[in-house]
Amino acid sequence: MGRHAADRSERSPQHADLFSPEPGTRAAFNAQDRAAAAFEALVRPHREAVRAYVSRLTAGDDVAAEHVLKETLYRAAQDPSRYPQRASAVRPWLVLIARTVLRDGERSAPAGHDDRPPAVVAARVPDPRAGTTIVRAMDGLADTHRDILVELFYQGVSLEEAAAARGVPVETLKSRLYFAMRSLRVVLDQQLSDQ
Repeated sequence: MGRHAADRSERSPQHADLFSPEPGTRAAFNAQDRAAAAFEALVRPHREAVRAYVSRLTAGDDVAAEHVLKETLYRAAQDPSRYPQRASAVRPWLVLIARTVLRDGERSAPAGHDDRPPAVVAARVPDPRAGTTIVRAMDGLADTHRDILVELFYQGVSLEEAAAARGVPVETLKSRLYFAMRSLRVVLDQQLSDQ
């Protein structure tokens, strides 16, 4: 028999098999170091702004803010496939994760027993006039776009609940959300180009 590829009984390696290092090897540790350096380069320009934002949400409690910031960065680093592709999307992505960390902290406390710092318990939505990039961008949106974004992302209303309140199918609300997000991206891009 010849040495034709069809004559081989075992599976030939896929491209991913050729470039994925074996766990525990020097190549795997080097890949982890490169991934950590790439993540640090991604978030470094936004770290202080996110820290200031979280500090406002925790009413100036530095210990709680540092805890929330660490958890935010930990969650952000977990899945490289979810890293934003555009530089203008990194800070809103980190802010959204930080808000989720605060919300999850409020939900996870058992009834009658809360060992978290008081500032985290009292965290509230910031004043719309706070001057953050997202809030300024939200001011530049049409009322319908702003309303749907605030309702779904800041008030935590589910798609199903919001669709039922409006009397429209969930698919219609998803379409409206898509266009609201596109409008927000345009406004954010414009703000960043003006800086």
